[in-house]
Amino acid sequence: MALPAAAQQISSEATEEIRPDEIITVVAHRQARAVSEVAGTVSVISDAELERDLVFNASDLIRYEMGVELDDSSNRFGYSGFRIRGVGGNRTAVVVDQVAIADRFAVGSFSDTGRGLLDLGLANRVEILRGPASTLYGSDALGGVVAVHTLVAEDVLTTPQHGTRVRLGFGSDADRAYGRVATALSSGQHSFLLAGAASSRAESEAQGLTEAERDPQDIEQTGALLKWQYASTYGELQLSFDALREERETQVRHSLGSGRQASTTALRGDDERYEWRSILSFNSSATQFYDRGEWRVFFQQSQTRQDSYEERGRLAQPLSIYRGFRYDYSNYGLAADLEYDTVFAGLQQRIGYGFEWSQAEVWDERDAWQFNQSTQESTKTLLGETFPLRDFPRSEISELGLYLHDEIRLWQGGPTLSPGVRYEYYDLATQQDSLFQSRYPDTEVTDLTHTAWLPKLGLLWPVSTNAEWFAQYARGYRAPPFADVNVGLYYPQFRVLAIANPDLKPERGYTFETGLRWRSIDTQLSATLYHNRFSDFIDSRAAQGFDPQRQLLIFQSVNRDQVIIEGVELRWQQQWHPNWASEFWLDYSDGEDRATGQSLPSLSPPSLLADVTYQASSGDWETRLILRAQKGQKQLYDADNAPLFAAPGYATLDWLVQWFPSHQLQLGAGVFNLTDRRYWSTAQVGNYPQDDPILPLMAAPGRHVRATLNYRF
Repeated sequence: MALPAAAQQISSEATEEIRPDEIITVVAHRQARAVSEVAGTVSVISDAELERDLVFNASDLIRYEMGVELDDSSNRFGYSGFRIRGVGGNRTAVVVDQVAIADRFAVGSFSDTGRGLLDLGLANRVEILRGPASTLYGSDALGGVVAVHTLVAEDVLTTPQHGTRVRLGFGSDADRAYGRVATALSSGQHSFLLAGAASSRAESEAQGLTEAERDPQDIEQTGALLKWQYASTYGELQLSFDALREERETQVRHSLGSGRQASTTALRGDDERYEWRSILSFNSSATQFYDRGEWRVFFQQSQTRQDSYEERGRLAQPLSIYRGFRYDYSNYGLAADLEYDTVFAGLQQRIGYGFEWSQAEVWDERDAWQFNQSTQESTKTLLGETFPLRDFPRSEISELGLYLHDEIRLWQGGPTLSPGVRYEYYDLATQQDSLFQSRYPDTEVTDLTHTAWLPKLGLLWPVSTNAEWFAQYARGYRAPPFADVNVGLYYPQFRVLAIANPDLKPERGYTFETGLRWRSIDTQLSATLYHNRFSDFIDSRAAQGFDPQRQLLIFQSVNRDQVIIEGVELRWQQQWHPNWASEFWLDYSDGEDRATGQSLPSLSPPSLLADVTYQASSGDWETRLILRAQKGQKQLYDADNAPLFAAPGYATLDWLVQWFPSHQLQLGAGVFNLTDRRYWSTAQVGNYPQDDPILPLMAAPGRHVRATLNYRF
């Protein structure tokens, strides 16, 4: 169908505005935009940058991203999610091909699902949107969005008909080996992609520790991606399937003989996570209702199995203890992102609208037994808990989001105003669960329904042809998680009971952000200021005091007061000479918990990155020297006013080299932490006591090397 003349003119002008050398982002508007058109802060990490930075996993991905960190506070269970401007965990959305992945769930010391992050070898681009983004992404986007885009056939094809890419890698920091093969075929209107990746690694090195002092680990990960695309006059149809399996075997040594494990002589973990996802999407040609549109149907499932085996050999009667944890999450839904170019009231506009409906089912189960080696007796009751049991009743979560946003150009060459709003519906329904009811007969459960209106307003003002000023206000939202609304916790031995909270409020965020971007042929500058206010943060299973009627100590998830986070980000990229370039990036943030008046352990101290690059005139090799530095963490305290570990400041150097012997072959190598400095990531250790035995293991690796090979044919 032909577009109206006005719409054709707008579409043509929009295409002309995106210069060939500009970076394109999708995450900010759910439609393609040049970064210069976005009233906000977005990082786009391309496939070339993934190879250039020697990226193997999620921690490598954000190594050179200021203001973004990885939640990884355990040496056993893996990543918990991304932390953006001090807000992390389940409060930051992670989406793969526009489909949000499962949240993390953790209970106790032996059960933690982490968050399944697709093997980055199967990705061709990652985008990071900073700040609350619930207007477009709904619940869980309180802190921002990390969007992973997987490979498509076009990324792999070296001729019009076929292509293959091979990537191999090695890292000495964890005896890491990595391999990926992707092949693509194209014939007429059809194209196919098949990709597989595998990696193996041991425990990460920690500067200052010998191999005998670390917790031995053996981690195996495999991933697969399959895509079929069909191009027709009506649009492009794509069917994709990806799967990831991770197995971890860990011998926990660091905590033996101390604290709760004072009598423990051996502790081993055997963990496995499996997830898969299928997406059917249709990128539609223009219709009378929209000019650009994507429709998608998706289904995904993740399963976690974690087994712990403990020997308490220091007791008068030695014990063998087994703990098992199972977690299952399945999710399906339907969504559409549509966009229409029009002229209304004499103003050029791009109207975006869409919806996302999803339904998820989730359950967990913990099992355990204890064997007395002296009496040869066994029991399934530990610390007053009788197993098996659930930590929450089987639950079903339904969500519906409807959004509308507009980009209104007030006059030709002038500012663009971007209002938007989302209606969010969230429903948590508990299912009939005989196991939960039998274990917690006195625990009341509740269903929960919430609705919210989530507005945003952006302004983008071109100062000149090479510069723009932007400002935006946005509201974030996170619905109460199922495990906080209904909890199963009853220790009769200690007279402890957790109760549901039907009045639990959603967490909310409010952000104001403003910045200036300027660029020329050789220079790019940007400065951003932001002020984030969060309210009703959920404190999980908080102590509520002693109930004289029940004669029990009551725990309940409750809302807490406001949290304020403010910061500034400065970035300068300069091409000094055809062979020499540099980058300087400064990140400063500060925050306060208004309830306690204390600084936030989730915020990192001021940090900077400086990168100097030399590229040979021949273009067949380049070398980079990268400085990363961070100020020491402020002294922090726990709820009992006991001091927490404060990570000291550090400065470390990385040296990276890329060599292109031919158009088909690329070799990369790097030496990381050249100065062999001992340091910690504040995102990993911010909540640990000063004397926690895990702290030495959480130190970053000392000097180590990494090498990659990329071959296309």
